[in-house]
Amino acid sequence: MADWESLKSLRTHLKILNWVITGLILVLLIVAFRFFDSNPVKDSLFVSAKIIAKSGASIRDMPSKNGKVLIIAPLHSKIEIIQRKVQNDRIDHRKGSWVKVRYQKKTGYVWEYLID
Repeated sequence: MADWESLKSLRTHLKILNWVITGLILVLLIVAFRFFDSNPVKDSLFVSAKIIAKSGASIRDMPSKNGKVLIIAPLHSKIEIIQRKVQNDRIDHRKGSWVKVRYQKKTGYVWEYLID
């Protein structure tokens, strides 16, 4: 039978091991809750953005400044991005691309520099 002094270091190691296991379980629980977020999944998997142009942004029927304006989204309006870099273009000596978006149930194209 072992004496008390020889069991002291074993008990200390078991306490440390117990804390390590408890910490690992806590980390796993946090990761699991973040992975399986408690918020319901949105119907839409699109990324949202906001209009940053002071005068608003024209959402057009085709990716061109000659496209027909479907609707004008005002400053700070929330839009859904469907597809980035649909078509490259140059407007006012600035290279950029058109972004396919959805706003108020209308789908169209907006110049990338007008959104954030």
